[in-house]
Formats: sequence, structure tokens, C-alpha cells
Amino acid sequence: MKTFFDLAIETLVNARNSVGSTAKLAEMTGVNPVTLGRWISGERKPSLSELGKVFDLLGIGLSQPAVDVTQYAMIPKVKAKAGAGSSLITTDAVLGFYAFSHAFLHGIAVQAKDAILLDVIGDSMEPLISDGDAILVDTSVRKPQDGKIFLVGLGEELLVKRLQKSLRGWLLVSQNPNYASMSVEGDDLEAFRIYGRVRWFGRVV
Repeated sequence: MKTFFDLAIETLVNARNSVGSTAKLAEMTGVNPVTLGRWISGERKPSLSELGKVFDLLGIGLSQPAVDVTQYAMIPKVKAKAGAGSSLITTDAVLGFYAFSHAFLHGIAVQAKDAILLDVIGDSMEPLISDGDAILVDTSVRKPQDGKIFLVGLGEELLVKRLQKSLRGWLLVSQNPNYASMSVEGDDLEAFRIYGRVRWFGRVV
């Protein structure tokens, strides 16, 4: 997809071609010919104010395309923390909303109405998922799946773990080898809850 500056430079190229030379276009706009040549070649990016003055002199209208908001879904981020280790912060209060494209969500088979975001605390899922990462959870997937990463509840704790089927129940497996797997079987299954499958994570670097 072309950016605003791509379109602006294409417009300058067309204007240069129309008047016959970079020198002629520079004369018409008052821009140094060397500078104008560098803009057109891509060696230097003009500022918006510089472009605005040039286009005003040329009588050209150019506006930055508006974002088509209908192509995006606003996914709520909740205050709860997913424990890569453990977490007792389980409130579903919404902190804000984040835009995800419908195309991206469709590609990972997630319905916007079923998606939530929350942050991770702890290091038991490192190096895959780190402390402070945000995860996107598909809350429509409540049936455990062997080998997949889920947001789960055990007792009062909220956890993000990879599930592994065992003979009598499930293992909650950490990515970090320093953490032992947690066995969920027998009476523990009564306190075991599946909140959804983790489908994406992101982090600030």
C-alpha cells in the first residue's frame, strides 16, 4: 500500500514531467533544484510544511487519506493480569480499547466480539511470552486442546499456560524450564476453568 509521501512524490514527478525539467519545477516553486531533485529521487523526505507550500504554489490539492475505521475492530483490554507464574488480579474492568484489523482477526479465526486483551506478569512462559507482554485471548474457545496455550483459572489464580493432556486430567506446562508443570486431576478439575485460547501476543521494545 502506498503511503502519503509516496503519493506526494509521485505528484511531484508528474509535475516535473509536465513542465519539462526539475530546474523548471524548482523555478516555479522556489525550491532549490538540488533539494527538489533529492525529494524526487527519494534521497530526502520533505516535511509536510514544505510539501504544502510547493503544492499551494502549483495549485495542487493533496490530503492524507483518512483511515477507514470500518476495517478495524476495537478490542477491550482488561485490568486482569495473566500469570506466567500466577496472578490474583482477576478483575474484568476495562482499561481501554485497541484496534485490530478485521483481516488480521479473520486470519487467526477470531471473532472480535469474543476477543480480549490483557497483560502478562511473571516469567514462566519465557522466552516465548515475557513479563509485560499483552496477549489476545479468544474467549469462545473453552474446550482444552492438547499443546495449545490457554488462559486458565485454577482456584483463585489466573494463569497463562500450555496445556498437555495427561492420563487423569491436564498438565499446565511452562515454557521456562525452571518451572515445573502443574498437574490438574481429581478434585482439582472442579476448580479448573478455561477462559480462552491465547491467539496472539505483543510487546513493547
